[in-house]
Amino acid sequence: MSEQQIVYSFAWFEPDEWQKLKETVEDPDTLDDSYQEWRQNAENVIRELRAGGQQVKKISIKISKLLVWCESRSLKPNSKARSEYAAFLAQQRDK
Repeated sequence: MSEQQIVYSFAWFEPDEWQKLKETVEDPDTLDDSYQEWRQNAENVIRELRAGGQQVKKISIKISKLLVWCESRSLKPNSKARSEYAAFLAQQRDK
């Protein structure tokens, strides 16, 4: 019996989108203070997951589309919703 490989969908932001994220979300205090800090931390997490044998896909997030998706599901664009959105985009891409 073979185990199915879990692929982690990692929400990825470009600098301008990350700034929009900081300005839009209800939990900006949970985000790093700067894009550079966020990117360094994100790269570290991805490196650690990959070092542990995990597959990680960076999922590029556009804030305008995230907000529409959240609104259509009556969700606030917090960290949980952002993770769900990244997983949703990954599923759409894999179809």
